[in-house]
Amino acid sequence: MELRLEEKDYNILYSGRTIDTDDANYRYISSFDPNSEDDYVEALIHDAEQNFIQSVIVDREDYTYNEIEGKPEIKLNTGTILRKIGYDRGKYVIKYNFLRKKAGSYETILVDENSDRYIGDYHVMPDGTIMDGASHEDSTGKILQVKELKYFIQEISPSRNEIRIVPQKIKDNKYISSFVNLQTRNNEYVFKNDVRLFPSDEQKPVARDSDKLYVSSNENLRPNMVGGVLSINDAFIEQIIPPTPQPGEGNLFEEIDTVDEIGPNGGVVVNARFAITDETTNFFASGQKDLRTFYNLFTKGGTIANMSLEDSVIIENDFNFEKEKVIKNVIGAKDDGPNRILQYCAQFRRQPDEETPMILTLSSISSRPQNVAFEYEWTIFGYDRESSGTYPITGRIGATGDVIIEGEAAGSLTAVGIDKKQITIQLYGRDLRIGVGLRISRPAAGLESSVFLPHVIYNGGSE
Repeated sequence: MELRLEEKDYNILYSGRTIDTDDANYRYISSFDPNSEDDYVEALIHDAEQNFIQSVIVDREDYTYNEIEGKPEIKLNTGTILRKIGYDRGKYVIKYNFLRKKAGSYETILVDENSDRYIGDYHVMPDGTIMDGASHEDSTGKILQVKELKYFIQEISPSRNEIRIVPQKIKDNKYISSFVNLQTRNNEYVFKNDVRLFPSDEQKPVARDSDKLYVSSNENLRPNMVGGVLSINDAFIEQIIPPTPQPGEGNLFEEIDTVDEIGPNGGVVVNARFAITDETTNFFASGQKDLRTFYNLFTKGGTIANMSLEDSVIIENDFNFEKEKVIKNVIGAKDDGPNRILQYCAQFRRQPDEETPMILTLSSISSRPQNVAFEYEWTIFGYDRESSGTYPITGRIGATGDVIIEGEAAGSLTAVGIDKKQITIQLYGRDLRIGVGLRISRPAAGLESSVFLPHVIYNGGSE
């Protein structure tokens, strides 16, 4: 434990004296808060010869926190802690660490098929599958997965002094924000008590005209906050105008709110757009899952807000066509065209057989007001090349057909629903050229946008 401490802190700890964390010299030391979900106690268990055995997280009911004459005191029930984990006899040396979560956690959580954190009742099936609902009768059919709230070490530097970590696919705001904050030197402090304006002098007798603030002495302010920025949320705000999304910015994975934004031609900005956000299988080979090059070329950098399958292909020299040179007739993309468009579609390896599907999730990354409901209409189109020729794709019924849209009727190539921002598709075949269309609309407000991109999914790569 001593090795984790700086010398000045080591000297404080082993001097046995009590320090005041309100003192300017010691405000960098943050007191243990038993009421904070981020503060916890770790017990390190050693045998009588100081050989390490194991570590455990101490249950909150196994220690008490009191203030005696203004000084904090923590009492730990060591015997109870040991007995809980099976140590009934023997001599042991216990060392305690008082820790605070900065990023990640020792805890495990449940996530659903979309990697969203699940909080609620669950049950375990006889085969070990975890499902939502307290019992199978209460379940909605949602399959859950256990994940640790930790990050992966992706790379260790040759000097072994630096590591590169990456987050897991967990959609949880605290988990993600903690990861982001690891790389920032500036940290946010939220006041626990009210911060009040008060009159500063005779010329400013009214508090609202003051340029001085009253801050409670209970706040744990630190010297390194000097020179920082004080922000008062929602003060003097008349209107919030979100930044205009830049066309072709790529690597988008969620929709953009344009509730207060006015487009260049007047009216609220509404632009349909989508991306491949997940692949359950493991066939991805190369290309762009965000499809930004296709989007920019077909929409002229986002300036074309409405398209259809019957529209002419303005970059026709990059494609091969079955008939007229319109979007729905694209049967192939060229690697030797002006834009070498083939390299930009999402290319996947061929499935090992006709019965093994490739499973993809398509998500809307559209720009539109998020405070109202929109209708989403997804369309899957394209061609299947076989030895006997090239044929339009079909919805799968039974063991025949190319595409299943999960949750839709057998044979369907479309999916429609209110706020249906995401669909999952299963692709059967070994040489498919799949196009995707998305139309979003709010008829009551006269808002609509559509985009149709051919050949954005291609499973013609090598096995």
